[in-house]
Amino acid sequence: MTIDYENILNASDDLIELVRNWRNNNNISQYMYTNHYITKEEHYQWLEKLKTKTTAKAWIIQFKRNPIGLVSLSNIDFKKKTTEWGFYIADESLRGKGIGSVTLYKVMEYVFDILHFQMMTTLVLENNSVAMKMYEKFGFKKDIKNVFQIERNGKKIAVFTMWVSKDDWNHIKRKFKNIYNITLGTLNG
Repeated sequence: MTIDYENILNASDDLIELVRNWRNNNNISQYMYTNHYITKEEHYQWLEKLKTKTTAKAWIIQFKRNPIGLVSLSNIDFKKKTTEWGFYIADESLRGKGIGSVTLYKVMEYVFDILHFQMMTTLVLENNSVAMKMYEKFGFKKDIKNVFQIERNGKKIAVFTMWVSKDDWNHIKRKFKNIYNITLGTLNG
């Protein structure tokens, strides 16, 4: 499996626009905490923040040298050594193939082994049971005290905060080391 990660700040304008189109696709946005339409102006403001702030990073996921999704870190706090993560696979034909698990492994490796952070969190909508199961497989726990709701199409949807610690990672990475001990691109920049 050939998976690489390209810093979005190094991407071409066409690829940057493709990412915006992915994010606006209902098959992606229905699982996002914010699902409003992302304008070009808003997208470029986000990119400018990535250039000037140290609190967020984003990479385009490439499978066999084709862009297929995005992975990001946000709310990066170097003092508290915490960050939030998120990702999506835009190419529906590649979902369920293990790319999400490999990407999560690489992000955890980056956050805990390179940045030496202590905790990683994510927000998960209750309608995203596939992601929730994957996070639990990697040691994420639901923060049952920090559940809130958002409204989508007239319905209330629970949003869970899930977290994993560096100690959890040190246990989990041994479990998955042989599975993901293949040559993969690295997260950097």
